[in-house]
Amino acid sequence: MKKRIIALLLCMTTAFSMVACGSGSKNGTESTEGVAQETYNGKSSAQMDIDLSKQVKKLADYKGIDVTITGNYDVTDDQVNERTLALLNYRGVKGPEVTDHDTVQDGDLVLVDFTGYHNDEAFEGGAATDVLIDVSNNCEATQQTGYIDGFSDGLLGAKVGEETSSDVRFPDEYPNNPDLAGEMTTFKFNVKGIYEPLTLDNLTDDAVKDALSDSGIETKDDLIKNVRAMMEQQAASSKSQDTINEVQNYMIDNSTVEIPDDYMEARLAEYQAQFTRDNVGETQTLEEYLTANNTTLEDQQKNWRTSLEKQIKNEFIFGRIAELEGLEIDQDKYDQFISYITSSGNSQLTTEEAIYDYYGNGNKKDGEKNLKALYLANDALSFVIENANVTVKAADSTEN
Repeated sequence: MKKRIIALLLCMTTAFSMVACGSGSKNGTESTEGVAQETYNGKSSAQMDIDLSKQVKKLADYKGIDVTITGNYDVTDDQVNERTLALLNYRGVKGPEVTDHDTVQDGDLVLVDFTGYHNDEAFEGGAATDVLIDVSNNCEATQQTGYIDGFSDGLLGAKVGEETSSDVRFPDEYPNNPDLAGEMTTFKFNVKGIYEPLTLDNLTDDAVKDALSDSGIETKDDLIKNVRAMMEQQAASSKSQDTINEVQNYMIDNSTVEIPDDYMEARLAEYQAQFTRDNVGETQTLEEYLTANNTTLEDQQKNWRTSLEKQIKNEFIFGRIAELEGLEIDQDKYDQFISYITSSGNSQLTTEEAIYDYYGNGNKKDGEKNLKALYLANDALSFVIENANVTVKAADSTEN
């Protein structure tokens, strides 16, 4: 049963993310300008009586279905090491300082401060401190950000503690600063040290502690374990979501579902109004917003209708399975379900009352009805997944 609630919490915000979106001010919320309020005056979808036994004309045999997911879900040591070094590079961690030479050679990583000059005057955005430069590849060493051709040429042969410079011509087209386009400039460098590339072999616990003190990670081993755990969690989430997608696709492909026209129109209007509230400014209309984003209301409605059709079929199918299996609301798990939503990061949905208001379009009873239906449909989805025969194939089509 613990497995069921974990699966339920995982899929509830992704598998049925479009369910029960509100539709304007008919139930007491503030009015939002838009076509949905002007053209739809029927019942809300929550207030319609849907007989799932009639709408699901044919229900696929949902126990023991065979599905195949394709992906690479195993986390390897090499992947962990690569991600660990990428994290450290992002945090600006350097390898050990070179001690066997103090003159910059090809292949060295050089720590510098630099300032760019145009017509003998420093220009805006042309200076930085404590930058580690990969001289051979003419890029910032930790982020691999490339520089303008010739930028690091003057560093070769320079000594630690000395100043050097590079003359650089900016590209003829340089939108970041048109005043520099095609212009000759000079970058002056203060060479502060030469460093080895960072590897896990030369990484020290002290370097980890200094870079990640804010996260409480203090040793290399702890960092590697933390990165592995994160990657394994991501891989498990990806595997679970792929399984959800395949199970849903199987059930839709092998079932026959009819969606009442008035129900579809209500859901479309509700979703359109919700989209308007979430995206359109107070001084805009929905059409103006869509025009500014290079689309039309007609095209957008086609996309919404296509998405909603699949969404509603899933809701009907798994809602029907919940009925057939006698699934009921478990209050403790339902409370977890609501808590998961309140902790999802949406600053407007931090209480149960706010969630019901949002999902019920200002009518909290509708919102509670919608969310309980969502809970049961997700519980049924988890039930089908638990009983499915899932084959995992690697992305190269060889079986795991």
